[in-house]
Amino acid sequence: MRKITVGIDPDVDKSGFAIYSLSTNTLELKQYDLSDLFIQLLKLKFLCESNEESLTVRLEAGHAIKKTWGRRTVGAVKDVGRNNEIGSQIEKFLLKNGFIYELIPPCGLSSYSHELFCKITKWNIKKLTNPEKRVAGLLAYKHR
Repeated sequence: MRKITVGIDPDVDKSGFAIYSLSTNTLELKQYDLSDLFIQLLKLKFLCESNEESLTVRLEAGHAIKKTWGRRTVGAVKDVGRNNEIGSQIEKFLLKNGFIYELIPPCGLSSYSHELFCKITKWNIKKLTNPEKRVAGLLAYKHR
């Protein structure tokens, strides 16, 4: 059975969304707003079920851990809280629609540079990425 892994980095505006196929060793990087992300997930689930491929979603889940905010600014806390709510909504969608998924605690992937991301994943260095795409890509790719 072929294996497809999706990585998602939740964001208020556009979440990072990556699809990694183990059988073809291909990685796709996208960004979607919340409603388009749900549509893409459903399309991919249908496609995988039709082709008898396994599908696992790996969601960066800041919303699932209890944190202390320390000395962060009000703006930073507000942005984290908004992104965490998007993550929570994505998790509810995955559960409601019968996806196999994993919640991955934030582990510093957003600090990876474009160059390091390309070295790890063999992504074409000329095809620029942003932090949301890189996090999603690493979540999908590292699950090999």
